Amino acid sequence: MRTFITLLSTGFYTGFTPHAPGTAGSILGLLLVWGLASLTIQAYLLAIILLLVVGVWVSGRAEEIFGHDGHEIVIDEVFGILIVFIGLELSIFNVISGFILFRALDIWKPFPCNFMQGLPSGFGVMMDDAIAAVYAHFILLILGFVL
Repeated sequence: MRTFITLLSTGFYTGFTPHAPGTAGSILGLLLVWGLASLTIQAYLLAIILLLVVGVWVSGRAEEIFGHDGHEIVIDEVFGILIVFIGLELSIFNVISGFILFRALDIWKPFPCNFMQGLPSGFGVMMDDAIAAVYAHFILLILGFVL
């Protein structure tokens, strides 16, 4: 079971990238976004919900291996990047801007991301990235409207 938890929580071992494992996990998430791009919005949202449920469980177990929100745990970045692109066109501008915005907000952790990270177990691991992703999503929507 430990191998399974490690495999999923580390995004198929991308979390073991020596530099910027969260960025590596986000890149893996982008690949998943492109893989899910042909789904209806309802199916895409269902995939996000399923990844949230699995992510909370897996990251909670992974904390027993890697410590609280250990840098090896990147399933939260994979999950978060999916939120960024809900219903958005996967244009070069959106993909690059969304990726940069998400990474910046995930690292910066503006309120309430910083608060969410302190929640217990896997819920805290996943929710700070969810909030950062929602911020990035809305900033992209505003940029799309303005530009």
